[in-house]
Amino acid sequence: MVLTTFLFQIFLYCHFGNEVMLKSLKLANVMSMMDWTLLTKNTKHGLLLICIRASNPIILMSGSVIPMTYGTFIQILRISYATYNLLQNTNG
Repeated sequence: MVLTTFLFQIFLYCHFGNEVMLKSLKLANVMSMMDWTLLTKNTKHGLLLICIRASNPIILMSGSVIPMTYGTFIQILRISYATYNLLQNTNG
């Protein structure tokens, strides 16, 4: 029960971190589909700066080292299972 709770908590962080990354990547694509000809020069300039910034995705990090994505969650599961098997084999 405790293991399931821990894994679910880690999964939630990874899920929402992945969603933030995907939404930030999608922002530049959505903005490029706008009709820019109707906008003022200042608005175009502001949107261009936002597009340039949005080309680098926002990635939530844990401890400024580990990105919180689905790939990270899968790696945690693999390492946990491998460690569990190693401990089971050494004990007996």
